[in-house]
Amino acid sequence: MNQPPRDPHRVQTELEAALEAAAEQARLATRLQVADTELAAAEAQVTEARGRLADERADVARLESFSPTRIWAGLRGSRESDLDRERAEQQRAEYTVAVVELRRDRAREACAALRSAYDALGDVAARRAAALDAKAAWLAETGAPEAEELAQLASDLGAVRSTTTELREALGAADDAADALAQADNLLSSARGWSTADTFFDGGLLTDMVKYDRMDQAQALMRRADDALSDLGVELADVGMEPVGGIEITQLVRAFDVWFDNIFSDWAVRERIGEAATRVAEARGAVGEVRRRLVDRLLQAESKEAVLVARRDELLGAGT
Repeated sequence: MNQPPRDPHRVQTELEAALEAAAEQARLATRLQVADTELAAAEAQVTEARGRLADERADVARLESFSPTRIWAGLRGSRESDLDRERAEQQRAEYTVAVVELRRDRAREACAALRSAYDALGDVAARRAAALDAKAAWLAETGAPEAEELAQLASDLGAVRSTTTELREALGAADDAADALAQADNLLSSARGWSTADTFFDGGLLTDMVKYDRMDQAQALMRRADDALSDLGVELADVGMEPVGGIEITQLVRAFDVWFDNIFSDWAVRERIGEAATRVAEARGAVGEVRRRLVDRLLQAESKEAVLVARRDELLGAGT
């Protein structure tokens, strides 16, 4: 019994979808390689930071115990200052461990998400082969003279749609980064009022838990901005974008979390807040420029896709 004629639009659409899935799988495979490398580096940082913390704890323990170190420090009359210094260094080491562990956890989550997306695509090679077979069979049935151009259109549409997906993901990352930086900017603008002499030295920030909480909020926003810029850097690499306006996004990544480190012991509060505000302003400008360029490229990609679709529909309509 004769098979019913194939629907040319359905055949072409499946081929385009299969080619787009193949392009997406290749992109995810590349990102997985990078993510695995970053995870290995993060694991190494955690191991190193935990080693330094163990050393700092040992230094504190020696001064707190009846050890030769404590006796010698006592004879020199410096035990309390030595112990304070070692405890501060231990706290810094504990903070560093917490930071690198967070980075490690994010790297693990990124790897898991990429693997899940990769696996969800299924057997892309088999799907592509089946779609090509269906297209070849349709062409054999119809003898359409537009076969070569239609095949090229399918390939071009798969590529441009993959690019469009990447650009939209990058634009989403830019919006997230812009939002995080805006919140950080607002809080740091308020923080300039905290750093007046009467607030810090008459009001007593060091004994005011409300002020502690505010600085914790600042630290959390810096961390969120750090993460958002890191995500944006990954997405920009996917679309091959270069640094903008002399400010490289990747140079700002993972810088925020050290600005308030040990802030209460070195008394550089106003300087730290000023530095953070300057960095955030620079980052906001860079992200804004990145976003503008991404929108331009996305509009171009969408326009190209519309032209290709129109030409495909024109050929398929003429071939039916």
